[in-house]
Amino acid sequence: MKNPTEVLKDGIEDGLASASEHAKSYVEAGANALNAASGKARRISRTADGYVHDYPWVAIGAAAGVGVLIGFLLRGSRDS
Repeated sequence: MKNPTEVLKDGIEDGLASASEHAKSYVEAGANALNAASGKARRISRTADGYVHDYPWVAIGAAAGVGVLIGFLLRGSRDS
């Protein structure tokens, strides 16, 4: 028969092993998600870069429009 200290030690070791396995699976899942997101971001970046090179004035107009909209929203009401 094991003494209580050995039982506790075995329980802690089992818990640590289980937690380690879970942590490894979470890290692997996170790495896979990061790789997928990184690849998607690269594809979007290439598409946007190609569009801006093909239609520079449209891109400039869109950027100016977004800038005006943000400026309008940040300005707030200045009735006084």
